[in-house]
Amino acid sequence: MTWVYSIPVWLVCFLFIGGTSAFAVGGLLIARSPRMAKLRAPSNDFAGPVMATLGTILAVMLSFMVVTVWQQYDESAQLVQTESDQISNLYHEVSVFPQPLRDQTHAAIERYVDIVVDQEWPLMRQGSESPTAHRAAVHVVTLIENFNPKTLGEQNAQADALHHAHAFMDARGSRLFENQESVPPLLWVVMLFIAVVTLGSAYFFHVDDIRAHLFMTAAVGAVIGAIFVVIAELDLPFRGELQIPPSAFSHDYKTFLDDPVPTPKPSP
Repeated sequence: MTWVYSIPVWLVCFLFIGGTSAFAVGGLLIARSPRMAKLRAPSNDFAGPVMATLGTILAVMLSFMVVTVWQQYDESAQLVQTESDQISNLYHEVSVFPQPLRDQTHAAIERYVDIVVDQEWPLMRQGSESPTAHRAAVHVVTLIENFNPKTLGEQNAQADALHHAHAFMDARGSRLFENQESVPPLLWVVMLFIAVVTLGSAYFFHVDDIRAHLFMTAAVGAVIGAIFVVIAELDLPFRGELQIPPSAFSHDYKTFLDDPVPTPKPSP
């Protein structure tokens, strides 16, 4: 279903909602044709329980999928905030490093954030990642790991900086992983199958007014299509028009430039 992220949301809504409604109405018109007259015999007593059972199964499954993709979307947004927070903490932690390492590390962090916002985020929208961002992240960690502290304070600063560096690398890996994990094709097939069977069972109801029957069937199809839109658009949080924005990183970068960490005074 990744193709939905290459087209506007309004077009996805039109295709899903309009498509399911048209499918439902088309099937009903066929079922109410003269050739299918026997199927139009009053059968509400039997069709009612069948429709209720199928509808319940479909509702439970779609509700579960909506909750699951929304939780994943929310967790992905928290991952972005976590990565941003760890980078900001790291930027301030290395301010006690001696020169020129302090400026080198600050510059490396700024470069990483800049690459993530300007290069990697657009690539994530297409399901990719930036090798340049990965190298920039590794460079930040390498600078800190290669630091040879000479005082106890520098040793503590290096340990804290490594903690923040590894934490932001973990958050980065989780962010990229979330951009690849989607709803399995089997679940989409099962949901579509149950939806088709549920819509088909509506054709066996006996409704004298065909306009009312068409309206009710189209409404059911539209609701199913709308839920499919929600599941598809939220499935991969870093793709499509509903992509989680890099606002946390942009804020960090602006903070780094507008409010630089003051150079600590040497101890007497």
